[in-house]
Amino acid sequence: MNKVDETYRYNSGYLFIVLFAMVLAGCSVSKHLGPEERLYNDTNIVFDDSAVVVNENQLKYNLEELSQPKANSKLWLWVYYNFGNPEKEKGIGNFIRNRFGQKPVFYEQPEVDRNILALKKYLIDQGYFSSTIKHDTSQVDHLVDVTYHISTEGRHRIRNITYPDDTSNITNLIRNIQEQTYLKPNDYYSLSKLVSERSRIATEARNQGYFDFKDDRIFYFVDTNAVKEKGNLASDIWLQYKEAENGDYKKYNIGLTHVYPNYDLSRASSIRIRDSLYYQDLIIYQNNQIINPRTLKRSIVQDYGDTYSEERQIATSNHLLDLGIYKFVNLKYKIRESGDTNFLDRYIYLTPGKVQNAGAALEMTTRPGAFGVSVRASYSHNNIFGGAERLDLSVSTGFERGGRIAIADDTLSNNLQEITARADLSFPRFILPFGLANNTSSFHIPRTRLGLVANFQERPELFTLYNYRFTFGYDWDETRRKRHQVSLLNFNTVRITKKSESFNRFLEDNPLLSRSFSNLFILGSSYTYTLTNQEINRPTNYYFFLGQLEASGNSTYLLTSIFKEKTNDPFEIFGREFSQFTKVDFDFRYNWLGKKANLVTKISGGIGLAYLNSVSLPIVKQYYAGGANSMRGFPIRGLLGSSSSSSSEIAQSSFDQTGDLKLEWNIEYRFDLYQDLYLKGAIFADIGNVWKVNGIDLETDQRKVFAADRFLSELAVAGGVGVRVDIQYFVLRLDLGLPLKKPFLEKGDRWSFNKIGNSGWIRNNMVYNIALGYPF
Repeated sequence: MNKVDETYRYNSGYLFIVLFAMVLAGCSVSKHLGPEERLYNDTNIVFDDSAVVVNENQLKYNLEELSQPKANSKLWLWVYYNFGNPEKEKGIGNFIRNRFGQKPVFYEQPEVDRNILALKKYLIDQGYFSSTIKHDTSQVDHLVDVTYHISTEGRHRIRNITYPDDTSNITNLIRNIQEQTYLKPNDYYSLSKLVSERSRIATEARNQGYFDFKDDRIFYFVDTNAVKEKGNLASDIWLQYKEAENGDYKKYNIGLTHVYPNYDLSRASSIRIRDSLYYQDLIIYQNNQIINPRTLKRSIVQDYGDTYSEERQIATSNHLLDLGIYKFVNLKYKIRESGDTNFLDRYIYLTPGKVQNAGAALEMTTRPGAFGVSVRASYSHNNIFGGAERLDLSVSTGFERGGRIAIADDTLSNNLQEITARADLSFPRFILPFGLANNTSSFHIPRTRLGLVANFQERPELFTLYNYRFTFGYDWDETRRKRHQVSLLNFNTVRITKKSESFNRFLEDNPLLSRSFSNLFILGSSYTYTLTNQEINRPTNYYFFLGQLEASGNSTYLLTSIFKEKTNDPFEIFGREFSQFTKVDFDFRYNWLGKKANLVTKISGGIGLAYLNSVSLPIVKQYYAGGANSMRGFPIRGLLGSSSSSSSEIAQSSFDQTGDLKLEWNIEYRFDLYQDLYLKGAIFADIGNVWKVNGIDLETDQRKVFAADRFLSELAVAGGVGVRVDIQYFVLRLDLGLPLKKPFLEKGDRWSFNKIGNSGWIRNNMVYNIALGYPF
């Protein structure tokens, strides 16, 4: 059979599957329904007079989303009725029925009546005060559509807002913060704005010392008859608040602060605390010291006599949790009067968490003719010196076996063995007074970080690499959503030894690559910004963004050029060349959460530009694609533009399959397979590649070089399925990836869809990735 016939055969098979699914979805389920049972099909909203409705399409959408119930998916309803046996609990049919099928959603009049009440309330909350709602139904076969007909005079605007005008403390406060109000004359009426304004005023009052002024103290009167002209409806609003029981509201100051650093609620009544310590204005109760008082004092915001602020007390809770040694922080207050001064004595109960942790990780990648395994052991101590200093230690080792590569007319083993040791130490404060603390949010404590990494890589038939890195910097949270990390010092030293004769000949023929594999220093700084709206313990859609800027060698080049004369050779320090480059990286993710499934997408990339003292990025700073977390249908370092290190159709891993520019897009659908066994499934697709941009000349293989007019055609595509064991904080993952598009093949042969039905092709191209944790 020729290629055209083969393609037709497979495409016809896919078309048959699609058509079969469509037929199933359209199959009637009426034979399964009783004579009086009707399925709910659709909700429609109709306004009698669209001219008086503001943003009609959006309002219709909101009302339709509010209405219940939601209609069945025809396909999954068919699955529910046609798979399994309701009288049995087990079996593959019942598994499919319970996992994918949907129970029928019937039309019921009480549900419609509840909808009318809910829709009317929503309209009132949006300023449509005079509305009537009627409904009718239409039926085709066993399906019922419900249409709600809404008649309204229109949406009210706010005409006047009247505030209290007495001379009490709260009235004066409202007057002073009135410019920031959410309520503006001529804006459309919105209940949510009234609620937000009430919360804003009450919060500001509590931040200014009025401890017992709660949100529900504020209420509104609304006159909906202020203006009732057609096309010009307006309401007047009066903001009021409940008076205090004993005259005016009192302002409170911080009183005594009692701290219980090792509080245990389950044993609180049986433990007698024999020792107390006075440290400045803190009274600390503990039998055994687990944290030094100085750290507690730095973390607890506001001193004796300060005006109470709810915002600052929340900051205290955040600071104490940020220390990393407490799992619960509970603040309680007791009112104490002393003469004309009202005090709030604080009681801070701190429940210690687990201070020491140990862990292990495994990652495995296999491909035709080669495989790789890495293991990692880690240990952390969150209170190593008694001041919430965190120590993280880890060591990892791994190897790759089976790959071979053509180098300088020789075919050499590309086997790799690697060992990495890492130590990180962080302190819960800015150690050096650079003034950064004044620019950080009071909600979270900053950290000073020191890091040391030693990496050893050996490719016996190619080279041996030693890479040592030292970092020093700070990180802090501006808000709950924004995080900053500044590494003031990134110092790397890279030494490459034991180069084989074949590898040396290869480098002589590739000067650009030779510079990447030279002994060098990397001395620079970096800045990382993280933004996310993810809420812990709140299952809602969320995004994550990380941007990083790294610059190296600029200050070193400036100083060296002052004292040394420029030649054609790069500047050196202690006989070793230093790298000069700038890198920009980004990583954006979005997670759509469902009850039993979620869809996650990631767009990431980066570019590094070498200049002045360098013509290429150091090998340890270059990008690569493939492996367990990137382009999962390709081996690690298996992509570079439209070139390949292998002459065969299967791209092989290679040390030189790295580049200066990377673009990648990933999408993954994750769903429950069997909840009792914590088993989840995934379907994924990865699109991306890496390219060269530095040191390009006429001798450079142009297939490796980024070009705007062809990079889209050079994007590789991978797809596959995965199985995960997800036990809360532990995830074991197996991903099976296939290369759906290979950019290193000729243009007409890059797509692989016509080969997926070939078991031999699948066997030769499947990449198995075993790892701990999700890929993103």
